Amino acid sequence: MPKHRQIINIINFIRAIEPRDASIDLLYTTKKQIELMEKYQFSGTFLIQYDALLLPEYQELLKSLDTARYEIGIWYEVVQPLTEACGIEWTGRYPWDWHCHCGFPIGYDLPQREAMIDEFFAKFREVFGYYPRVFGSWLLDTHT
Repeated sequence: MPKHRQIINIINFIRAIEPRDASIDLLYTTKKQIELMEKYQFSGTFLIQYDALLLPEYQELLKSLDTARYEIGIWYEVVQPLTEACGIEWTGRYPWDWHCHCGFPIGYDLPQREAMIDEFFAKFREVFGYYPRVFGSWLLDTHT
């Protein structure tokens, strides 16, 4: 019987805002994920949401990772800082809102979707020096 290798990619997505429980330290959570991956010598992917991408502490943490073991990409949920960067009115209840009309691209017209994607990719490149090769979301539409 041939030997088979199981391949697992651990994906951690990073948000900077958690309106359901403001006491959660999301930076600490990300640091603990890295600590555990280091301890067990796992490789993986970190997908960063726009709000976290703006924060130097997340930028520095992710830039410090070994690029041979860790991949950095985009976690795409629409957040208030992203809409505001594009001159689009935010209609959510919180700066990150999980409802489709505001938290995902389907809540916006096509030019708005394009503007937000362009902004996110440009900001990612500004921070990391390259465009992301990985892009994830709970909900994507065909245009996006």
